[in-house]
Amino acid sequence: MKTMSPRPPISPETIDAWPGKVIQGAYHPALWHMLDVGAVADRLMAKRPVTGCAGKDSAITFLIALHDLGKISESFRDQITGAAARAEYHSQLSFVLLQHFDDLMAERVGGGPSARRALYAAVSGHHGGPPELDDGSGNKQRRWESAIGPEAFETVPEVIAAVAGLFPEASLDGLSAADAKRLSWKVSGLTVQADWIGSNMDWFVSQPPDIPIVSYWEKALCRARDAVAGAGLHGAELRDKAAILPESLVPRPMQEAVRRFGLPDGPVLAVVEDATGSGKTEAALILAHRMMTAGKSAGIFFALPTMATSNAMLKRVEKAAGKLFSGRPSLGLSHGRASLNEQFQKIRGNDGSDPGEPVTCGQWLADDRRRILLADIGVGTIDQALLAVLPTRFNTLRLWALSNKVLIVDEAHAYDPYMEEELRTLLRFHAMLGGSAIVMTATLPKGMRDGYAEAFQRGLGNRQPSAVEGNAYPQLTVVAQQVGTCQPDPVPSTCRDIAVERVDEAAALARILDGAREGAACVWVRNAVDDAIAAVRCLRAEGMDADLLHARFMVADRLRKEEALQERFGPDGTDRQGKVLVATQVVEASLDLDFDLMISDLAPIGSLIQRAGRLWRHMDCRPARKRPADGPKLHILSPDPCVVDDARWLHRVLDAGAWVYPLSDQWRTALAVFEAGAIRAPDGLRDLIEAVHGSDPEDVPEVLGRAEQENIGKLMIERQMARNQLLETHRNGSLQDYLHAAQRVYDEERLATRLGIPQVTLRIARYRDGRLEPLAERWEDSEVQMSRARYEALGELDQQKPEVAALKDQWPEWQRVVFQVAVVGEDGHLSDRLRYDAE
Repeated sequence: MKTMSPRPPISPETIDAWPGKVIQGAYHPALWHMLDVGAVADRLMAKRPVTGCAGKDSAITFLIALHDLGKISESFRDQITGAAARAEYHSQLSFVLLQHFDDLMAERVGGGPSARRALYAAVSGHHGGPPELDDGSGNKQRRWESAIGPEAFETVPEVIAAVAGLFPEASLDGLSAADAKRLSWKVSGLTVQADWIGSNMDWFVSQPPDIPIVSYWEKALCRARDAVAGAGLHGAELRDKAAILPESLVPRPMQEAVRRFGLPDGPVLAVVEDATGSGKTEAALILAHRMMTAGKSAGIFFALPTMATSNAMLKRVEKAAGKLFSGRPSLGLSHGRASLNEQFQKIRGNDGSDPGEPVTCGQWLADDRRRILLADIGVGTIDQALLAVLPTRFNTLRLWALSNKVLIVDEAHAYDPYMEEELRTLLRFHAMLGGSAIVMTATLPKGMRDGYAEAFQRGLGNRQPSAVEGNAYPQLTVVAQQVGTCQPDPVPSTCRDIAVERVDEAAALARILDGAREGAACVWVRNAVDDAIAAVRCLRAEGMDADLLHARFMVADRLRKEEALQERFGPDGTDRQGKVLVATQVVEASLDLDFDLMISDLAPIGSLIQRAGRLWRHMDCRPARKRPADGPKLHILSPDPCVVDDARWLHRVLDAGAWVYPLSDQWRTALAVFEAGAIRAPDGLRDLIEAVHGSDPEDVPEVLGRAEQENIGKLMIERQMARNQLLETHRNGSLQDYLHAAQRVYDEERLATRLGIPQVTLRIARYRDGRLEPLAERWEDSEVQMSRARYEALGELDQQKPEVAALKDQWPEWQRVVFQVAVVGEDGHLSDRLRYDAE
């Protein structure tokens, strides 16, 4: 690295000439703002170095301190002083200036031009997306240079030199282009985090320009220390030993396996395959703590398939937080309806000032779903993690946050090929950025498991990934540069045979009625909402007071119902005798319920196993002698898989529920379970899963062949749709290389993390005192979804009615687009053909 000739100190007049922002009516110089953000980055990196090399980390801080170099431009100055209404985006101009003065930067930090260029893009692209590239014609470059202006071009070398003087040890020497490209994702996310904190006017107030730059930097570091603490990013200390399990409790086999299995060096992926009720969550926490104490991460993010499962996990994690950390860790919930979760609202706002609070979540963290990923412990839907590998705004912040976490993916078997492809990409990125992960599952097909292992190894740079050996169940698979496995014994209480019996609809109704009259707690799990409604009407017509649960209830009503059902059918439930529930798939995983008798529509094997897990579940609370049945039996509403006359084989029995899952999966499931005669856990689970989803499944009957080919084509399209929009780690991909493929980023609403039938969200309103108000207490509680096709076919919910339009005018613009208003009458009708019934 060369040594530059010394320059005179930058003058107060020069600093004052370039305002960076207006704070409480006063200009805050652009240089001071850049140093504010650089100081925050310095404090964040003191806890979490990016490279672990002092010189390189100092160089990264120096670059971040130049992140808003584009504010030294005539265009930006005219905008902030009101001389011009619009300006060229200053983050773009930062990139242009850093490249223009690359020779000057090379003298200060060294390194190769490709390495520097990758990091220029990372620090300048901190407003949600990467900077643009010139189109080759030179037109954009001339426009950008014109926006900067000659005065700024003269000033910028002074600014670079003045800031460089604060970082005498900064050096990128020895940083390869490939390593810089990999680091660019992290550096971009760190810059976003530092900029969000450093731009907060509560922590950084306007300062005069006549402060010597060294003095300003020292004061900025002090303010940054307080700001990082105020943001709730204090970073709780790990306990040396995590007492996840009570001392009096003997660890279950998988829990003991994760305690004893040797952890390889570097990032690690662990796949935990074990039965429902075997203690996988506790095993994951034990293993996550081992990974953290080994220096592989400093926190945890639980990624779950639904908001309901996320809410349930939050309760468990809050109890475990103090067993992992000796201080008061920050804990947050990240999904679209986190604001409705009462438990999170109690945690939210705890800034650590009250020593009686076991966990914290300051306002800064809680105000944004993306920031929750920065908490010591985060819980959320898998979508919040998958958005990190889609070209969405601020996706690099998500990648940066997750890379320091043990990413725990629960219910990994629940994802379709589109989401499976997303998860593979996430695991590849996570490994590339140094993160470790745990995948938990009860029914994961071998092909999915092997795909996740391969993706993680490729993220580690392994071009010839090792195969996963062993197909035992339960099994722990540990993936690093090599793959290891162990086969713990099953938990005795999960070893059971659940008999299966095929029934028709009349027999299903009769089983429910007879069982309830004998005092059994009964459930019928249906595939489709319309079929669930039809079934509950039939039961009620027979005099049965049956409950109904599905996903098309208004939010407030669904939460109310779930709470009541948990009290009735949960482990400590009361008043269950002779009670009946008809539910859709929402009952599979999100609620801890226990039934004596179960009817289930035919569903793919993974779903059937999950549903059967709610049958005779809590034997410690309700042993067999207390149940009005001889043993657990799953009654499956299904046609005979050995008698398939035509392609409507399933539709004649299940009606709407026949369209929910692939027909070939349904037929293979029926053939496998009825031939087996029982679901034998755990010994028979692997064979059942592979019979349906394995590499060599049974050929479907000829009359179902067309349906299977259509499904294969659909799945191939879904995978390709995911690949077309996912970020890439290969081809030496960096943030800068990504510019060639994606010159723009999208708001999160524009890119789907999961496919499905397009939905419309209705907000149900009612008239009160002549005004439209939410049917529940809040608009968020009054939302309900329906298919877009059904909504458009109605054509009766006029959003242009004066009272509806006036109501929506009060909402933010994005809400006016996303939500449609439906006014309910006293009779429950929303229109002539649409009615809402809370029961």
